[in-house]
Amino acid sequence: MVKRAVKRAPVKRPVKAAKGKAAPVAAGSALVLINRGSGTVRTRGPDAIKTVVEESLARHFSPLSVRFFEGDIGAEIARALKSRTPPAVIIAGGGDGTLAAAAQALVGSDTVMGALPLGTMNLFTRSLGFSRVLDEALAQYGEATPDAVDVGLANGKVFLHQVSLGLQPRMARLRERMGYSSRFTKMLGAARAFLILAARPRMVRVRVEADGAARKISTPMLAVTNNELGGAGDPSLPARLDQGILAAYVLEGLSFRTLFGLARDYLFDRVKDNPAVETMTAREVILTQRPSRLLKRRRKGVLASMDGEVMVLENPIRVEIRPKALKVLRAAAARSDGM
Repeated sequence: MVKRAVKRAPVKRPVKAAKGKAAPVAAGSALVLINRGSGTVRTRGPDAIKTVVEESLARHFSPLSVRFFEGDIGAEIARALKSRTPPAVIIAGGGDGTLAAAAQALVGSDTVMGALPLGTMNLFTRSLGFSRVLDEALAQYGEATPDAVDVGLANGKVFLHQVSLGLQPRMARLRERMGYSSRFTKMLGAARAFLILAARPRMVRVRVEADGAARKISTPMLAVTNNELGGAGDPSLPARLDQGILAAYVLEGLSFRTLFGLARDYLFDRVKDNPAVETMTAREVILTQRPSRLLKRRRKGVLASMDGEVMVLENPIRVEIRPKALKVLRAAAARSDGM
């Protein structure tokens, strides 16, 4: 019997990075899940979005699958991971709430998560070093590198940027009631809701326990962030994504003078020095909403905002940090090692 020579496929050798730098992610399979209801999709249309994503990412991933979803991205990811050939990378396209839901399904796994800026603020995507402009962010994937970042947990639910009480969830709820049809009208609705609520501030009575040290406070707004804020050139982003700490920011009052001072210090990256903002850092923060002076019964649920999504969390809220629990793709200039 004549033995035929078997033609072997060429071996792909990993790209060697320069000393001290991570190599770009090796070409592999990728699944892109895009939230059909996200602001950018509403503005540009699903066909245009799918075309630009496929044309851009097909250069870096093979095979590549791009599809839209409505509802729970976690269920889509679970199905993908249980398939015969699960993707090496899952890229979520949407706002911060969509990305947090994707992270919930991927935390602790070996699957790498990517992100596309299709929402309003796109805080986590920008934290990873990607542009807030979709076409520019897609171009950056050619030099994206794998990394591991921290995630926050609030009563076991993942958040990537922050969980907040008081003004922020009230503002988001009012904005949703007003309705919007695009990213621009959503931003206008948020600004209108903010002005309405700032004129009628309401205090939240909370017991804050940070790493065992407890105190009672009354505040119009409290936010706990995944790592301290103060990113280079953008104080709304974390300085690093791998410090392994939480930062609690407490606003001590709300007036137009306070808002003017906050806006001024935000522009000049001096929020930490603002006397109206108190900052605490800890690895665990427990927030217990206290009953009002009129209603003495303890509240069972707390209105909160997590990465822009309004929800009711069980009282008390246990907030903790899970260091480097999520594998991600970061833009080349945004590595956690010294960047």
